[in-house]
Amino acid sequence: MRLRSQNYLSDAGSAARKRRTRAGWLQPDWVLPRAWCVTASLQAKGVPRHKTAAFAQLHLARLAPFADSGVFACRAGDWVHFWFWENQRVRDLCARHGLTFGDLRLIPESLCFPRLRQGATLQRAAEGVEAQLWQDNQLVDSAWWPQVPDAATWDAWRPTAAASVAGRAAAWPEAPPPLSGLGVLTSADLRQPWANNLFGQKWTAGLRELRSSTFFIIAGGLVAGLAAYWGAQWLALHGEQAEVDQQIAALSAQVEPINAARGKTLQLLQWTGRIARLNQQDDLDGIFKALRPVLAKENAVLREFEYNDGELRFVLVPSGGDIDLAALIRRVEGVPVLRELRLLPDSDARLVRLSAKVRRPDAAGTETEPAAAGAGGTLAARGQ
Repeated sequence: MRLRSQNYLSDAGSAARKRRTRAGWLQPDWVLPRAWCVTASLQAKGVPRHKTAAFAQLHLARLAPFADSGVFACRAGDWVHFWFWENQRVRDLCARHGLTFGDLRLIPESLCFPRLRQGATLQRAAEGVEAQLWQDNQLVDSAWWPQVPDAATWDAWRPTAAASVAGRAAAWPEAPPPLSGLGVLTSADLRQPWANNLFGQKWTAGLRELRSSTFFIIAGGLVAGLAAYWGAQWLALHGEQAEVDQQIAALSAQVEPINAARGKTLQLLQWTGRIARLNQQDDLDGIFKALRPVLAKENAVLREFEYNDGELRFVLVPSGGDIDLAALIRRVEGVPVLRELRLLPDSDARLVRLSAKVRRPDAAGTETEPAAAGAGGTLAARGQ
């Protein structure tokens, strides 16, 4: 099936009866006979393609031959060709045959003839004949006569048309070429237009040109396509979800031994913490209460201390006057809860740094040695 069918507007009555048998996917092209059109050409060399429509629009008022003109314009190489017709004539014909003028897609007959790469052709039209000159697959010029032109008429037109291609008149035959086609041209002999109208409707207007059956076919195809697409997406996601579930199950089996080992490690840490807390049974408050009167007698003040699993280190500073180191050591050694008192070196001569171990009573009430350093927790503090 063709995308569009081409129907002569002059034969609208019979074409309307045959539309169903020659229907295309889109609403048909209504072809204006060449005899109804007035042509003009405009040099557009140097004009960018995307600005051709604006360029042609500037010259419409000057070129239009009717007060109410319809126009079809297209670009061919360095030329813009125009076909003008009288809109009132088209409206009258639409009124006679029940057509809507605003819905018609009008195409000049000249665009429905075969294209040539080079040379001249004489085409039989619906009314009369049309001559076309082609250069490098582009239309250069055209002319219409009510009957086949004689040699004098052809010779009068040919140099004028040939001058538009830099005077290459020798490229065109000096006598009219043979007439293409036999008999009266009908809608069935027309071809798809080889150009689009520069002043045509926007692409969104193509939706209005769709036949109802075509619209339903396209809509059904879109719905089916979307359903197939989303169905494929759902199947793909379902497969990926199943694969992820399998991976999670495999990872869970691998992690289970690790979780069991972690639980055992936590239990071991809890027991270690309990043992460490059992080792930290020294009564620091009692030790400091015993030291306070001893230090006061020797004019010494506790500046800082550090406790680590049964070993107490502390720094003393004088409270007024110098500290009698020998007397201080004798008095500290006399504290019952301390033993193995040692004097530690310090860079500051005003400070006295001492170390002593704490006596601990065992279950029988006798004093025992403290646990080895590092067997329990560490407590560090500073006080004044």
